[in-house]
Amino acid sequence: MVLFICPMLFLAGMIDGISGGGGIISLPTYLIAGIPMNAAYGCNKLQSFLGTSASLAKYAKCGLLDWKPAMIACGGAVIGANAATHVMMHLTDSVKSWIIIGAMCFIITLTLLTFRMQFSETDIKKLICNKKNAAQCFGLGLLLGMYDGFFGPGCGTVAMMLFSVLFKYDLHTAVGNGKIIIVVSNLISLISYIRTGNVLYSVALPASAANMIGSYIGASLAVKKGKKLVRGVLLLVTAVLLVQAFIKLI
Repeated sequence: MVLFICPMLFLAGMIDGISGGGGIISLPTYLIAGIPMNAAYGCNKLQSFLGTSASLAKYAKCGLLDWKPAMIACGGAVIGANAATHVMMHLTDSVKSWIIIGAMCFIITLTLLTFRMQFSETDIKKLICNKKNAAQCFGLGLLLGMYDGFFGPGCGTVAMMLFSVLFKYDLHTAVGNGKIIIVVSNLISLISYIRTGNVLYSVALPASAANMIGSYIGASLAVKKGKKLVRGVLLLVTAVLLVQAFIKLI
């Protein structure tokens, strides 16, 4: 099981480090490997928290973060992630399966849309935190926290797009800001899964190590190169895993 999961989690980490969205590979991988639903969510939260932290360190080192707006958004993410996680833990596996299928279809559509959107590399790197922008950042964090608590995979891609579209951030800073929110929301959700015994450490720890290595390498590539090729790979792998997950879960 670990020999199957670790290479997939390394790939997920690379994709997540570049543009976010690696969870659309990692969560179905746990499920395809036969891990129970709640434990799969718990393992995914631990791996995502550690892996995203590794790529966040690279973005922070390169100065590709706007800390104040991102931390305001984190305040909303804490509330959203906590509420969504508690709801998810009371849903049946059947409902969770359909949430996974629906969310993956949404991410495929979102990934297709990113090919048509024009992101400027000369937009702002620092946002003026007036009352309007602060309120929007908090609301954005609330929505992302809820999404991460309910599903998780693809949250980085959604965060990247929203920060770019709503606040005109350059693409790298948008990705970096999203990673701060994901780290915080994952930590909030992870605490709940640990308390209820839904983290299989014998699987999650080696998978997390593979994911952290992939995330750091992916973040390094993101700083140096573009993301078009990786988005194409992301779309292809997502489509394949969507079919596999559908067969496995339904």
